[in-house]
Amino acid sequence: MMAFAASRVPAPGGDLPPGADDGPARPGHAPCYALIAALMAAAPQADAPPDAVRLALGAAGALGRSDPVSSVQAAPLQSFDGALYRTGTGAWTILYGDRLPASHARFMIAYLLGRQLLGGPGLAFVECTAQALMAMPDDESAGGLAYSFAARLLMPLEACRRNLPGAVDLDALAALAQRFGLPLPHVARRWLSYTAQQAVLTLERDGRPLGTWTSETAFGLRACDLAGARQALEDGTGIALALGPRRAAVRASQQRHAAFPR
Repeated sequence: MMAFAASRVPAPGGDLPPGADDGPARPGHAPCYALIAALMAAAPQADAPPDAVRLALGAAGALGRSDPVSSVQAAPLQSFDGALYRTGTGAWTILYGDRLPASHARFMIAYLLGRQLLGGPGLAFVECTAQALMAMPDDESAGGLAYSFAARLLMPLEACRRNLPGAVDLDALAALAQRFGLPLPHVARRWLSYTAQQAVLTLERDGRPLGTWTSETAFGLRACDLAGARQALEDGTGIALALGPRRAAVRASQQRHAAFPR
């Protein structure tokens, strides 16, 4: 069997403390918050932003599990950009494409770690593309749960709020994406998950829509109902963000079906 050694994805600089407090969890999803809290508590305080490779390799020890991620490595993947495989010893290997930009690789590793930790005993392997992650729905599917896990692990709520204190637009989100060392679409979706501002995010690739997401206060609105701006990213993804005023969310009547309320 081929042996894989751990490799590092360069972490960006900055002074973003890890922080695990991400708001109150609904009772059915408290274990997800407990996973993040335990991982961050075991991470060196110098990891700011969090080091996805270190977190993956140390997850089993931090959580008391017997199925560790034994290696995280770049590989010349062809038809997909990231993979999670169970080894013959019961451990796991995470692979990410050697052509992936460091920001995409960091999120891919965290996502695949989420699939491993939340997957259950029946999980054998996962293969996915970076584009599929951008289009991942916010729902209770295995992919949706792992996406929410990765976003909240790498972008703690406190750090997001501290670094977006004023008016938010695509330029402000792009600056935060650079600071976090993560792709802009994932950072924009993370902001949508907690903001009180009316906002509609749209992603497309090669003229085909990847998905549309709204903030809680913009439910029922379309992008054309709000003032917006659009950018083309280096990987060919088009991102558009339409913005309106801040509104008070009505959580009781507009319950979101996602793994994490914040």
